[in-house]
Amino acid sequence: MPLLLAVFVVVHASIHIGYICGPAWPFVATDPWLVTLLDASPDTVRTVGVALVLVSFVAYLLAAVAATGFVRSLWKALIVTASVASAIVLILLVTPRTLPGIAIDAVLVWAPLVGGWRPTPFFGRARHASTASRAAVR
Repeated sequence: MPLLLAVFVVVHASIHIGYICGPAWPFVATDPWLVTLLDASPDTVRTVGVALVLVSFVAYLLAAVAATGFVRSLWKALIVTASVASAIVLILLVTPRTLPGIAIDAVLVWAPLVGGWRPTPFFGRARHASTASRAAVR
C-alpha cells in the first residue's frame, strides 16, 4: 500500500509540474477572478502560480519518499504543504478542469490532519514476518 500511495503522489506531482513545463501555461492569468478582484498584474499571478507549483511538486515528491518509509516523520508536513500550495494555485486560477485537483488536495489535507491517517511502514511487515518465522524455528 505505501508504494501505491507513493506512485499516486508522484503522478499528482507530475501533473503539477506539467502546468509549467507544458507547451503553454494552462491558466489564463488575465482572467481569473482574483486578478479582477485584486487588480493584480497577470505577470505577478503567473509568477506566484509557478512558485506554488514548484513548491507543491517538490513537497509531493518528498512526501512520496516519506510514504515509502524513509523520513516518515515528515509525511504529514510534506503532504499538507504540497496540498495547500496546490490548492492555492487551483483556487487562484480556478477552471472546471481544476475542480478534481481541488478535491484531491482537500482529501490529502484532511486524511493526515483530521483522519489521523499515515502511511504504513514499507519494510515493517517483512521485518515482523521474519521475526515471527525466527520465533517459530526456535
